[in-house]
Amino acid sequence: MNFDKRLKNYALILLVFAVGLGFNACDDNNDKPKPGVSDINKFIYDNMNVLYYWNEEMPNIDYRKEGDSKEYFEKLLKKPDDRWSFITDNIKELEDYFAGIVKSPGYSIQLYYLEEGSNQVVAIVEFVYRDSPAEEAGLQRGDIIYKINGEVLNDKNYISLLSLESKTITLAQISQGELIELSPTVVVKDLEDLKQHPIVATSIIDNGGSKIAYLAYTSFIAGYDDELADVFREFKAEGVKELVLDLRYNSGGSVSSAHKLVNMIVPASENGKPFINERYNSVLSELDATLKFNIEEETNLNLQRLYVLTTERTASASEMVIYGLAPYMEVIQIGATTHGKYYASVTWTDNNLEPEKRRHQWAIQPIIIKSENVDNSIDYSKGLAPDYELRDNNYNSDLGDEDEYFLAAAISLIKGETFEAIRLKSASGEGFSKPLRGFREKIDPLHGTMWVENSKLGY
Repeated sequence: MNFDKRLKNYALILLVFAVGLGFNACDDNNDKPKPGVSDINKFIYDNMNVLYYWNEEMPNIDYRKEGDSKEYFEKLLKKPDDRWSFITDNIKELEDYFAGIVKSPGYSIQLYYLEEGSNQVVAIVEFVYRDSPAEEAGLQRGDIIYKINGEVLNDKNYISLLSLESKTITLAQISQGELIELSPTVVVKDLEDLKQHPIVATSIIDNGGSKIAYLAYTSFIAGYDDELADVFREFKAEGVKELVLDLRYNSGGSVSSAHKLVNMIVPASENGKPFINERYNSVLSELDATLKFNIEEETNLNLQRLYVLTTERTASASEMVIYGLAPYMEVIQIGATTHGKYYASVTWTDNNLEPEKRRHQWAIQPIIIKSENVDNSIDYSKGLAPDYELRDNNYNSDLGDEDEYFLAAAISLIKGETFEAIRLKSASGEGFSKPLRGFREKIDPLHGTMWVENSKLGY
């Protein structure tokens, strides 16, 4: 790089730091009017030009002529490549989300059509968060939600009914193809600030003297890193030799948490080697960095292979775990092709260092990094395909039970059974046939988020 270009890069990086420090904010927040649309648009324009991974491909739009800040932001994005950058006018809600704090009843559900040609749907409980209203109501994996407030769910009313803050739920069971209503009903109310603990299930299975550990992990939230380390200490103390990592319901989260997870899995001999290379745009290329394995002996399982359970919802930081480990150990993927997101974003406000001095509550979450594994072996246009394909439509047991559909498949592979034998063994209780798409995206707009801390950009 020649001196002039290097000087330009440093100047622009300093501009990023200045924005983060709030130098574009008012000197006296009490004496200045609140920013209008043009001010928010300028905030978007100034920061996207420096931070955005595809900044050189943004269209030339005069922000002063744009009357809607959210629409203006959307116009700047590189489509169809970028499906993930977003903007919000509620920074607190976003920060709570990344901390795992949401307004929720505390369950994860999947919707299915009851039968071909019918508009009736049922909501199946996938798992329940600890200390949640759903747990208190006694809901558990496999429960079939048939009615809400006395109304049968269908593809016209399910969004409005499932979005109610307080719900009277009628459960049902299916017997010989018929839906049978159960009693009594249960009442579930949304908790305003539910803490979604991402470790939803763990177990250790004895496989003829060789122990198999299981972990269902639903999001990468830095606030739970210590609890995650405790789980791996227990696995190590128990002499675990195999790990089944369930990422079926994990749509991403903190890169730093994903980094800590792989440090507890990877062979100890790989300590210090590159896990992920982070590539910025040409303006910020001086910030390019390599995340290396940083192993702590007390939590590292020193595994030679890893079994990972996936669905279409497995995304971002979850995918990073898979393709980042693949060059160093055998990673066996069971389930469906993953979401396909290999880029990380950052939360950016008009004053990241001193939040109390922010002029407004807007924040952008632009893609800023392309995350490459050590041999850059990813096809960035699609998700990670499974080695063994299974549909996640059978809710026969709780997560962590060795008979649970996906875990049973992993255990059978560990025992050396053929996959066709596994299919035949799993065929009892065929599962639900036609999922209803779209609802999850409406209640989880941040699906597929992989984010880095602001410290990556200097503070």
